[in-house]
Amino acid sequence: MALINDIERLGRAVDLGEITRDSAVQTLVAANRGSLTPAGAGGVLDNWQNQRAAYKTVFAEAAAAMDKIYGLDDIQP
Repeated sequence: MALINDIERLGRAVDLGEITRDSAVQTLVAANRGSLTPAGAGGVLDNWQNQRAAYKTVFAEAAAAMDKIYGLDDIQP
């Protein structure tokens, strides 16, 4: 999960004053080849401490939805 690692690394660097927020936003946007807008990158960097949990929740909900769509939730071991 490279994106979350980038978010945490850059967010921590901004908090420590090692990099400016604007520079961190530009780095995050560039590193993810346009999958984040500058506004989106800024938002996740501003709240970087909570992003890993948020991403885990989103992925778990997506997996559960796919299981429902394809009926995989009915399969028993």
